Amino acid sequence: MEAVAVRPDERALRADLDAGPFQLGVCLGRWRPGAIEWPFVHAAVAAAERPGGPPEFWFRFDCVGYPQQAPTARPWDPDANAPLPTNRWPAGRSIVPSVFRPDWQNGTCLYLPCDRVSAAGHENWRTEHPSCVWSQTEGIVLYLRKLHELLNSGDYTGVRNG
Repeated sequence: MEAVAVRPDERALRADLDAGPFQLGVCLGRWRPGAIEWPFVHAAVAAAERPGGPPEFWFRFDCVGYPQQAPTARPWDPDANAPLPTNRWPAGRSIVPSVFRPDWQNGTCLYLPCDRVSAAGHENWRTEHPSCVWSQTEGIVLYLRKLHELLNSGDYTGVRNG
């Protein structure tokens, strides 16, 4: 049987998923891994209990070029294996809806400094939001941590519902 070559970006991502910081988040119940269908990686992020809100949201990360390039992510419906309908996206008072914007890039990514697509053209984010800017050292844990913070903040109110 011939061995299948694993791309360097996939190997780096898998190493980060096996490493302590990602596994700590799993142990603490902050997120959990899902399927890897390279270059797509699925992960669920725990959400605070809100009326009508789910216990977690799934995201599909496009990790091509990882970790030199940041991933880009979108809310995902694992049952349908399709983008999450926008009426089921996270809702909030101000910060959450500024990140979960169906109008931004047609809903294909989140409006965060650690998102590859959104960071393009926002050089000001490096100084305005330094703790959110992509870091190869922190890797995908940075993105997951930011999502967990948002979905467990006082700003988060549940789902859009329309």
